Amino acid sequence: MLIRHTAYYALARIVPGLLNFFAIAVYTRMLTPSDYGVYAVVVAWIGLANVVCFQWLRLALLRFFQSHKDNPDRFLGVILFAYILIVLATGCIGLVLYITWTDPIGKKLILLAVPLTWVQAWFELNLELTRSRLNPVRYGIMSTTKAVFFLGCGIMFVFLGCRFYGPLLGLFVGMLAASMGFCRKNWSSTHLSIPSKQQIWPLLAYGMPLMASFALAFVVATSDRLILAWLLGGAAAGIYSAGYDIVFQVITLVMVTVNLAGYPLAVKQMEGLGHKAARLQLIENGTLLLLVAVPVLCVFLTLAPQIAFVLLGEQFREDAILLVPWVALAAFVAGIRAYHFDLVFQLSRKTIYQVGVTGIAALTNIIFNYLCIPMFGIVGAAYATLVAYLVAMLLSLFWGRRLFSISLLNRDTAKICLSGGIMTACLLLLHREFGLTALILQVLLGGTVYVGSIFFANVCDIRRIIFKQVWPGS
Repeated sequence: MLIRHTAYYALARIVPGLLNFFAIAVYTRMLTPSDYGVYAVVVAWIGLANVVCFQWLRLALLRFFQSHKDNPDRFLGVILFAYILIVLATGCIGLVLYITWTDPIGKKLILLAVPLTWVQAWFELNLELTRSRLNPVRYGIMSTTKAVFFLGCGIMFVFLGCRFYGPLLGLFVGMLAASMGFCRKNWSSTHLSIPSKQQIWPLLAYGMPLMASFALAFVVATSDRLILAWLLGGAAAGIYSAGYDIVFQVITLVMVTVNLAGYPLAVKQMEGLGHKAARLQLIENGTLLLLVAVPVLCVFLTLAPQIAFVLLGEQFREDAILLVPWVALAAFVAGIRAYHFDLVFQLSRKTIYQVGVTGIAALTNIIFNYLCIPMFGIVGAAYATLVAYLVAMLLSLFWGRRLFSISLLNRDTAKICLSGGIMTACLLLLHREFGLTALILQVLLGGTVYVGSIFFANVCDIRRIIFKQVWPGS
């Protein structure tokens, strides 16, 4: 079931992922580093507001929907009431910011950022509801709709002279279109209801620590570009954001696909059969997580110059070549922690541990950014991010073992790492060729070598699975 659901979500994510990937390539050619820096910083603040205010609601929906699946309408009514309440509160905060802000451009950005935060929260809430209902087809349609409008409308607005407003307006239109077009069925039978203490308390007890945790995690992910903008200027933040996003989006896309399929299965095992079954499911999830993430990491580590040359505008390339390998390592470590070790806290409903992990990581990231950026420039922010994610992963592993132990150390993961090493060696033989055609051929060759190595090593008993599909009666 895990592999089948992962395949479904891979198909559901691949088109929007490629479109978002392509958007970075386009925007880095249409916008200056300074304008891209403004866009990146605004998106960072919107994301932080979304995490602080709405993330707990999405996570509570995902965690508790299975226990209300027999009669979900009342539960969804509580979720809807909480969403509207948060919208009203954030609207008041936005109004205060608009009145007190003196910069005219800042006022315009606030007018756009507040409704963009609401639309993003509603869109992502509906994605989680679709995911909870194990409907990857609708998930894919919604994600693709958002990505198409984001890219198409964003390019149009930039072409019309909107500068950094263009991608932001495209993002707003994309999420609004996806929400309006596909979310009505999710709430058609839901009636708004004021929750009782018995209804809301489990959601708050579970979600509030996660809200703090994800807010701190967002600090780890975005404080580097905010500090860069302050210390080195908006252009430095724009260059860093472009190189960072083009790597982080790809690696996160690959790893989150496994989590999209695997986490609901782990929740189902936890609710139905208990800790032991959930632990076995997490170990299976973790092996598959490594299986899909290792080859992507190898590509970024070995082909950073080729990737920057093909995908980024000329003003962004030189620094991105130095950034890509370090950001790739940071994204890989962050994914292993978030989509494997941290799930122990969520399944055990001990999310307060996660607050400690991400709090220490956020503090580490801020300190190392202030130390490394003056010494190493833009690449210093990548060093700081990698250190912060390593600290977070080690803490998550250590504290998670107190609840129930999961590991990535087994025979299959050793085979995966060996296959990745073979792939890297082959890519290094061809790393001097540049251009789109050369990059495609290099990736295809590396992928072929990796798949062949996995098949030869029989990772996860893959030979038997394939032969059974090809010759069912054998």
